[in-house]
Amino acid sequence: MNRERPTLATRVGHAEWGDNQFCGHSVARELAGSESASALIALGIGGRRVTDDERRMLDDVASVLSAADPRIWQFKLIRIASAYGGCNAAVAALTVSLEDAPIGHHTAGRAAEMLRRLRDEVSPGGVSPFDVDDSVVERQCRALLVDNGRPPGFWVPFRPRDERVDLLAQRVAALGRGELPYWRLFEKVSDVFWRIGNVRPNIPAALAAVGLDMGFSPAQIGPLMTALGAAGFWANAFEGSQQAAACLQVLPRDNVRYVGPAPRMSPRAVRAMTK
Repeated sequence: MNRERPTLATRVGHAEWGDNQFCGHSVARELAGSESASALIALGIGGRRVTDDERRMLDDVASVLSAADPRIWQFKLIRIASAYGGCNAAVAALTVSLEDAPIGHHTAGRAAEMLRRLRDEVSPGGVSPFDVDDSVVERQCRALLVDNGRPPGFWVPFRPRDERVDLLAQRVAALGRGELPYWRLFEKVSDVFWRIGNVRPNIPAALAAVGLDMGFSPAQIGPLMTALGAAGFWANAFEGSQQAAACLQVLPRDNVRYVGPAPRMSPRAVRAMTK
């Protein structure tokens, strides 16, 4: 029986004799010796090569996100998954868990949606948001606090400030990117949220501003920032797999709660029961 086979187009890669194409660029002639790992991730997700200035910014983002304390919630998950000796499985488990999590680097995408929407609201007709009366920005920020309680990318648990935001701000200023529109909007909104709600920015909001100023979409920013923060993932996954701590392989049942679909029986088991 003839079946029509679907054709799926791709822009990301093509294998050739003696070379490979990555997102339309020759690995041998264009990328090798020229691009950093951060720039290649951006090319894969965004579809364009970044400038030298943007490459330095992305490299700085990766460094700022290299916080890897195993006590942080996502690294706790990695430590448990890697305790059975599987480094790759542990990173996979964390990556899946981040998709809809309310915190973590992936929420930079939702923070970007909020910043972009906020800019449209405070500057209708394309007027710069910095030419708008501050009361307009404050009104929108108050509405966000009422609607969300904790707007995406804001609120810092367990400490007064997110030290990663301060470090990233230093690198943004050092690279001369502090006057770009979304970074300035991020700073203005951060000041307003702190003044009216005692809410400080977390790193996803700062990452959102950096990504938007590079022209990435909110849908691209979440995966991009997750990938740039992967150094901490792999560090914990590798160490955890090498330790293979027995205490993490058998957790007390009182400390574990399953969240997901109800258990299902296989068709084979159902047939066996009905015989």
